[in-house]
Amino acid sequence: MKKIVNSTIALAMIALVMGCTKNYGVMYPDGTTDGNHPKDTFDLVLDTSLSKVDKSQFNAARVFPGMVGIEEPRLKDYKVTLDLDYVQVRSSNLRISVAPGGWFSTGLYAAPGELITIKVPADTYGLSVQVGAQDDNLTGMSPLQRAPIIFTRVQLFPGTNYVRNLFGGTIFIIPDRSLGRKVDLFFSGAVKSPDFVLGETTDAEWKEMIAKTKVPWFELRSKRMIFTLPTSKLAKYPIESPTALMTAWDEEILHSYWEWYGLSETTTDVRNRNPTLPWRIVHDIQPSVGAQHSGYPVVATANENYFNQAVTQSLVVGSNWGTYHEIGHNMQMGSTWSWSDLGEVSNNLFSLKITNRHGYKHSNLYRAMPAAIAFASTANTGNTKLFSSASNDARMGLFIQVFEKYGYDFMTYLCTEARMARFGAGNDQDKKDFFYERLSEWTKKDMEPFMKQWGLYVSSVSKNKIAAQFPLLTEQVWLFDPSK
Repeated sequence: MKKIVNSTIALAMIALVMGCTKNYGVMYPDGTTDGNHPKDTFDLVLDTSLSKVDKSQFNAARVFPGMVGIEEPRLKDYKVTLDLDYVQVRSSNLRISVAPGGWFSTGLYAAPGELITIKVPADTYGLSVQVGAQDDNLTGMSPLQRAPIIFTRVQLFPGTNYVRNLFGGTIFIIPDRSLGRKVDLFFSGAVKSPDFVLGETTDAEWKEMIAKTKVPWFELRSKRMIFTLPTSKLAKYPIESPTALMTAWDEEILHSYWEWYGLSETTTDVRNRNPTLPWRIVHDIQPSVGAQHSGYPVVATANENYFNQAVTQSLVVGSNWGTYHEIGHNMQMGSTWSWSDLGEVSNNLFSLKITNRHGYKHSNLYRAMPAAIAFASTANTGNTKLFSSASNDARMGLFIQVFEKYGYDFMTYLCTEARMARFGAGNDQDKKDFFYERLSEWTKKDMEPFMKQWGLYVSSVSKNKIAAQFPLLTEQVWLFDPSK
């Protein structure tokens, strides 16, 4: 039986790949427009009958991302108003790895193989539509659990536009830039997605939608965070109050990410302005890299573990590690102070901040400190100890000692100074020097003994600069163990 099932899956995968070559005039094999799209789709030869459904990939769509029930009403000229007046804060402005991008949710979903019509008002240019939240390209990967490309993205123009995706999916509008105004779009052929929108949807309204829906995916949306999740997992992991849940996510992104980094919603200095667009986390049966990966959107495996992390409020303000880990990768400042040894360290500091903000220490602090103390307490004879030889847990201990001894606000000072610095760092030594100088300024002590005991060595230029300003550290801070 197992061999028969495996053979069936293999055949389905072949069908998935073959299905990607189908062309409806506005859908291309690579999931994007070809750059030569006409001004309008009016003169294209394609079947625009809303009653015609391409069923060629139904078997594949049943596997992933799922089918839409025939009883779901297909909408006719349904108006979606999008506020496209926003400030695009770029990663280069903040000197972070990735900033939130501009995918705008429509609250709509396309059934597999069904035609979607989108009417765009006159003089509205620079918009694209994307059908399908899972945009990881799995080309060349083996084995495959889904087709390599299951999303469709095409450019929109004033007038009537058509799009069809053989696998279906959540519908997004992606502007090239801020339009400085609200835009009304009219959709036909799509179905309503049972989304919760903080501040617009009540808990009772959302639960009623979920009880009736035959749409396989839904979104949890707040000002600063959006999840795209499979509806089926709500049976095992119900959400008692999406209002409380998404309020918690909103507050953590604001206070434990943006504000902790020294960013503000009101400043006019783009270097210190936190993004007004939300982070996105999309669940996928097969991410292109690992169980999760950073980027925009963050992609997590569509399993019970990551679903539970997304929908359990106690984890949001507590021991959640994986979700914050990936957003932390997006926030890393590798061009200023986060040197190469911190690739799997500086992204995890946000989880420590979150539990600190709620009055307790993260369980991973207790896990990390024994390794940290063991490494830091070892004598550094002849300056032979190297930070790079420590485990990631031990490396995190350096930051735990700094935060618990000198305050978590050091991160705010460090990151603000990094954004305001005239130049970025050209190499790891520059980054270590930058960190050392800012730490010494914060503590009002020359922290070279602390750095050296951690196997970190500063340049003579930085050493002379700091030695001229502050007395040498005499306390053995590297032995400080906040887990006890």
